[in-house]
Amino acid sequence: MNYLSERVSYLRGLAEGLGIKDDTKEGKVLTNMIDILDDIVDAISELEASQSELDEYVETIDEDLSEVEEELYGEEDDDDSDDFVEVECPNCHDTVYFDEETFEAEDKLICPNCKSQIYDESENTKNTDEDGID
Repeated sequence: MNYLSERVSYLRGLAEGLGIKDDTKEGKVLTNMIDILDDIVDAISELEASQSELDEYVETIDEDLSEVEEELYGEEDDDDSDDFVEVECPNCHDTVYFDEETFEAEDKLICPNCKSQIYDESENTKNTDEDGID
């Protein structure tokens, strides 16, 4: 921004050095244009300062939000976040998803949509034993 301010100052000095006076029509136009340019440079400087403050404020809010998110949700491992088992309910035929830990830990899985039993590990073990398969 200093560059623009310096250029306006140079232009003002050039006009004064050329002896441009306010008593002519052209002189009034040129001096008013230089004054307007100076006002524009000041307004842009104020906008830059305000934008810089706003950027710092947004960055602070973003950091605070990241801390809150981490506190609420904790740190997730990228490897474990996508470990789901897809199962089709034999009753309602909807596709439901269970996280891998729940799928392996539960003996009986219940459909969250129709509330009927999807899978009973004890029945499968019993059927395997009856078939004579070891």
